[in-house]
Amino acid sequence: MPTVALGSSDDLQLGQRVVALGYALALEGGPTVTSGIVSSLNRTITAQDPNCAIETCGSNLTRTYSNVIQTDAAINHGNSGGPLVNMQGQVVGINSAGDDSAENIGFAIAIDSVKQTLTDAEHDPLGRAAYLGVSTKDVTSDLAFQLNLTVDKGAYVVDTPSDGPAQAAGIRAGDVIVSIDGKDVATAVDVGQILDSLDPGQRVAVEVVGTDGTRRTVDVTLASRPGPVQLP
Repeated sequence: MPTVALGSSDDLQLGQRVVALGYALALEGGPTVTSGIVSSLNRTITAQDPNCAIETCGSNLTRTYSNVIQTDAAINHGNSGGPLVNMQGQVVGINSAGDDSAENIGFAIAIDSVKQTLTDAEHDPLGRAAYLGVSTKDVTSDLAFQLNLTVDKGAYVVDTPSDGPAQAAGIRAGDVIVSIDGKDVATAVDVGQILDSLDPGQRVAVEVVGTDGTRRTVDVTLASRPGPVQLP
């Protein structure tokens, strides 16, 4: 099948013109095209996880995306997964989310951040990804003050889906993850980036700070990230 050339999201500039393609609202008649500019770069957002359902992820139905492009090109429901292209027709992002509470704010995953994933998928389409089984958010000064945390950075555990590796190892909601496999964790994004370098079945040490401020290290055997659930 014909393909579209990939560009470089690292070369994008604020105000640069871009075009978003997709099937907005799943309307009949073919794809739709919207135009806009690059409004901001290197955003971090939390959005619905398309691969999660209550049956596999419990209440963890969101995913944190880093290094995201913000654009005012309209990205509506149905645009997700479509390309964001520059004026040369090169793909610079993957449309991922809009904001129903605001106008002219859409987000696309920067293409440079997924090129290695695309290469890996070409060589091993069914390759498994490491899964810890935690829903986390950044530890900020406000969060630390509000919850009386004893650390000012890390990944705060919001939830641990049942039957997940983290819960089985004793990690609980309210813990703060500060390192995985010897690598420091300063934000929720770090958790995903570290897991990307690990393999399912691998046993790793996870250092956490409990609600009482006690540090402990637990050994976790990583599982395979759950795929989409087929509902009856």
